[in-house]
Amino acid sequence: MDINTFNSLKKSISEERLAVYRADGVDDTTAIARYIYNIALCKSLYPLINIFEISLRNGIDKALENYFNQPDWNNVIQLQQTEVMMINDALLKIKRQGKRYSHGRLVAELSLGFWVALMGRKYNNQGFQFAVIKSCLHGCPSNQKSSAAIQKNLTEIRFLRNRIAHHERIAHWKDLKQKHDLILDFIKWLNLDMYKIALEKDTFDEVYNNGVAPFITFVNDKL
Repeated sequence: MDINTFNSLKKSISEERLAVYRADGVDDTTAIARYIYNIALCKSLYPLINIFEISLRNGIDKALENYFNQPDWNNVIQLQQTEVMMINDALLKIKRQGKRYSHGRLVAELSLGFWVALMGRKYNNQGFQFAVIKSCLHGCPSNQKSSAAIQKNLTEIRFLRNRIAHHERIAHWKDLKQKHDLILDFIKWLNLDMYKIALEKDTFDEVYNNGVAPFITFVNDKL
């Protein structure tokens, strides 16, 4: 890769973002290869995060419906201001899209942050958390079933999900493999059949184990 190609790529990637891939003084080829490798890792994790988010939100929704004995539990649950605002924003989005309200649409519009917050420490004094854990995470081992453990794990997954969504570097994380395995574990605890789909679509290990070398070859041969 010549300097003109590198400068062209730098214009699109940005100097600041590319700097994190060459912080240890590597050459231009390795920096670009690391950038592409990071894209590949994010791509490999996306199906698992998709399955995780859908399974989590629908599992919690059903558990809350049963706990409050009504599908529109959002009308009776004692939410704090941040989560109330999230619901109001979701309702406004549905309205702006010209769609008729349904509880299913509301559930689909609420962010992962909303569902993680419901399982967070500030709702520990509300009985629904135990009901949700018992209903949704019946496959979870007992040593991981405490509210504190659930909160910690969900927060870690959400952080990874947000890094991917904002196109941030994750390839350098020493525990990325453990984070991947945690997502798979959560899917398995939520729904064993969805876990089978996740395994079928999971390409993370191949990308992760091959490392950056194939992308260095790509940069040398194609750019």
